Amino acid sequence: MMGTQQYLELIDLNGPALVAAAALAVGASLVGVFVLLRRDALLALALPQAVAVGAAVGLRGQWERPVIPALAAAAVALVLVAWSRVRRADHLLLPCLYVGGLSLSVLVIANAATHLHDVQHMLSGADVFVTWPQVRESAALLIVGGLVCAVLWRRWLLLAQNPTAAQLAGLRPALWDALFLVLLALVVVLGTSTSGILMVLALLILPGATVLPWVTRIPPALAASAILALLLVASGFVMSIEMDWPFSQSVGGLGFAIVIASHALRRHS
Repeated sequence: MMGTQQYLELIDLNGPALVAAAALAVGASLVGVFVLLRRDALLALALPQAVAVGAAVGLRGQWERPVIPALAAAAVALVLVAWSRVRRADHLLLPCLYVGGLSLSVLVIANAATHLHDVQHMLSGADVFVTWPQVRESAALLIVGGLVCAVLWRRWLLLAQNPTAAQLAGLRPALWDALFLVLLALVVVLGTSTSGILMVLALLILPGATVLPWVTRIPPALAASAILALLLVASGFVMSIEMDWPFSQSVGGLGFAIVIASHALRRHS
């Protein structure tokens, strides 16, 4: 086991990645509660793969800021999702979007060895290198996006549980649905660019899946989800050091174990 001084040195060395992951934990966990309530988990799985395609295009084209084509790819994916929902065919499109994004993100740069390595790291979250300028650009937006989603929780809950009543109340479900998709895309794009897709998915889905069986009100669920996400980041970092495991996989593996334990305990309580 490492000593306190060694931990402090590692925290200082990995400071940007830890701050980025902590900001992602807050933003993704808050948005993720409503992803689960809206039954949009498949969209949450597919959207990062579309973002990866845009990032791959940016890397292949040697864009100074690959996040720009990543944003464009997210926008195209959201338009396709909105179109498929109008046609009530999103259950067909989303699995295809996931498989297509996972494949195309690698094929776009298949003959560029260095960039292929970068995309593989972006997909798995392994050895993602984050700089302080990247953190300054993304951390605040991630937290703000999550907080905006939390403040509007009554809207998302009504739309998830009774869209007909929301429409009768004059809430314009299509516009609110579009706003939610924009917030989700913001978290996915910024999280992918700093922490990798695996970390995004782990913090987007696992905290909410853990706490929702135990709570009956949304505000406590949001608070518990954010706290748990931050604990997962901290614990995953410790596990990655002590066990010499990748950071993202440590967070995801620990989060999965906690989800299973949570549901098992809830079933027997």
